[in-house]
Amino acid sequence: MGIKYISGFRGLDHAKQHLRRSVHLGSALTSGYTVLNPAEAFDQQACFVYMNGALLKEGTAGNGGDYVLSGTNTITFNVAVATTDAIEVISYAFQNPTLPQTMVEVDHTITSANATYHSTSFASCTYTTSSDTLTTGGGPDAHGLAVGDVIDVTVSPSAGSIAVGRYRVLTVTSSSAVVLQTVDNASLAFAANGLANITFIRVFNKSVPNLTVTNHVMLFLNGMMLVKDTDYYIDQQSVTVDSTVNLLEDAVVAVRHFGSFVTQINGEVQRNGITIADEAHNLLLSSTDFTGNTTAVFQLWISMRHATATDDAYRTSQVLVRAEKNVAADCYLHRALDAGNMGTELQVVDTGSYSTYANVSNDKVGVGITADSAGWYVYLSNRSGDPIVAGFKAIAVSL
Repeated sequence: MGIKYISGFRGLDHAKQHLRRSVHLGSALTSGYTVLNPAEAFDQQACFVYMNGALLKEGTAGNGGDYVLSGTNTITFNVAVATTDAIEVISYAFQNPTLPQTMVEVDHTITSANATYHSTSFASCTYTTSSDTLTTGGGPDAHGLAVGDVIDVTVSPSAGSIAVGRYRVLTVTSSSAVVLQTVDNASLAFAANGLANITFIRVFNKSVPNLTVTNHVMLFLNGMMLVKDTDYYIDQQSVTVDSTVNLLEDAVVAVRHFGSFVTQINGEVQRNGITIADEAHNLLLSSTDFTGNTTAVFQLWISMRHATATDDAYRTSQVLVRAEKNVAADCYLHRALDAGNMGTELQVVDTGSYSTYANVSNDKVGVGITADSAGWYVYLSNRSGDPIVAGFKAIAVSL
């Protein structure tokens, strides 16, 4: 519980974070289907292993564990796995000598009251915009809410009235009425009353210290990792479990989130050690790296080399980017600086012309940008004829 410094030594230099993920079938294991060498190296301080979607426990069999980690690329299972088992390895590799990279852990055991509260629905409610008051029918329809509780409005048919979404209780005025605010504790500003037929569901919400919407969050229910924006939602300083998730008494909800004293919203995103095979591409960054923004302008520095350390092929470039969600034709790339002997130049593909690595010319490495209704996406494509290792940094971000 609390904050752990898992970055090793402190130092403002080399403050880097990497998310590494690889997926394997049981048939890929050796030594009688007990030894796995993941495609991505892992950091033992923050490595998570899943089998068929369930989080496994690290440790020897005698200590109730499922597997043992060795070095940076060997996982030995205590019991042979089936050839059809799906194994996923996720690791956060921190190289951060000064800036404390933190993992905050919050665990909560579901009480009888939590289980009864969660996923209870109320229909035929009304909303008064002048006081931000939501009213149930009273009597048997008493809401059972307390200050700070979260509800999910699922039906609101009146135009201009309270919108579908999550809200937090500001005050309780009676057993049938509450004053609402946004889930992030801001005042509401709806124009019209909701005269009838509003439906809301009570949902479980857990406060999490130092959490912001830019943090990398994992949420587990009895060891099973849940899906963000489907099974749970992240807000400032809290997470909310969706009403479709069945929370039973004594179930354990575990929140793990990674952050630091500097978050991505402060203006930079960077990664390195990105390996790209020939005739393939890799997503460098997208709108979700900037809390799902619609439009962004930034500088993108990219460096790459041949995957063989002794081969002198390299290229480094600066690209100016204008990205817009849902409008690929308005996404622009401009190559400002470019040098190196890998290919003739870094190719840029924009304004709705990029969809796959094949949009980059043969024998070149290129950057492509595209967009759809969900966001915008910047890719690095490799058609140089050889595998490459790349890194990038997005700076001077205007959101």
